[in-house]
Amino acid sequence: MDVLIPLALLVVGLIIGFFSARYVYTKEGGSKATKQAEQNVKEIMAQQAEHHFHQTRQTVEAIESQCQTLRKQVEEYEALLKQGTEDDSVPFYGEQASTYLRNNIKGREKASIQTVSGTQPKDFASASSGLFVGSPGQSVAQKDEK
Repeated sequence: MDVLIPLALLVVGLIIGFFSARYVYTKEGGSKATKQAEQNVKEIMAQQAEHHFHQTRQTVEAIESQCQTLRKQVEEYEALLKQGTEDDSVPFYGEQASTYLRNNIKGREKASIQTVSGTQPKDFASASSGLFVGSPGQSVAQKDEK
């Protein structure tokens, strides 16, 4: 009996120690898992923020480039306007067009042909053709009777 009681107490101590250690490690393991999950979430958010900043920078650079192009075009347009008011060495195309039209209208008036009211238009044949063949006084019913 002297040996049995200390062995039983040892077994009971080992069982209690096992479960108490298991409880402590699961509690620490749970907190470690939550800390690890929080760390992963922070890393993912940092990566997403970096990606967002990169895209924002690219968008801003593209907008700035378009603004510079627009400024250059406006400056060129203003220069053309200033140049046009200062120097009218190139005539407006309307002067050339009006001269051209004046000359062409005069040529067309000379070339126009006077039509006589008794003549047929050019799209008619000189003799009867197609449906118009036959005498004007007979109809199809009268021709069948003969």
